[in-house]
Amino acid sequence: MSSVKTISYSMVIETSDFLHRIEANQFNLFTQKLHNGIYNLLVRFQATIVKHNDNTYEVTFNSVTNAVLCALKLQSNFKYITPKFDKSIRDLKLGITQGKSKKSKILATRMCEVVVNDKFVISEEVKVAYNQENNNKFISREGIKILKLKEEMFLTLLMNHLETIWNNPDFQVSEFSHKLSLSNSQFYRKLKQLTGKSPSTFLRDFRLNRALVMLHYKRGNIAQISNKTGFNTPAYFSKCFKHNFKILPSKYLQQHT
Repeated sequence: MSSVKTISYSMVIETSDFLHRIEANQFNLFTQKLHNGIYNLLVRFQATIVKHNDNTYEVTFNSVTNAVLCALKLQSNFKYITPKFDKSIRDLKLGITQGKSKKSKILATRMCEVVVNDKFVISEEVKVAYNQENNNKFISREGIKILKLKEEMFLTLLMNHLETIWNNPDFQVSEFSHKLSLSNSQFYRKLKQLTGKSPSTFLRDFRLNRALVMLHYKRGNIAQISNKTGFNTPAYFSKCFKHNFKILPSKYLQQHT
């Protein structure tokens, strides 16, 4: 008697990095509610928690139905436990892919961090698997973004290249299209559709998000982090940081000392 191979599914859950800027007493209360809520739902939908920290969970499921329903429930519950007066922290991103290999987890993370959405993102494989498990009755919800196979391939090529050059201050965004064998207009259109951003904004935001992590974990002073993340001067870095995160990097460091 042959055994049936179980297919696993990877989910990455990310909350906004702005959470780190809430006042300490509010932060403790909020994160306790947040993590309790996430943990209870993951248990309810039979997920295995691979790892997590203050704002990221990496989990796996043996049922695609459980993965999708859990994501919908997480999405629904999140807005009820976040302060209504501060939209900056009302940000929950979810990505679901088929498989539990390192490649699958990297794709799920990229889906969270790169694909434009106020939704959660699933791969086309996940949609197909859900349909098969539920007699072609896919949940038609505006809250779900299905990443088509061509979009997934573009995302993978884009991010594989970006992660080799993102901190090079001399890199020109026009080099992206050449590397991906696309015309400038084709690359712009594909990137805009996938991320909602122009090439220059996409690169700048990627660098700033990496810089935010470095600041949070105190991996250098402002000048060092500016240099490590591809900005030509600390002054320009501070200007961009303030524009994106509504706080100067110097003030951010003060709040986390």
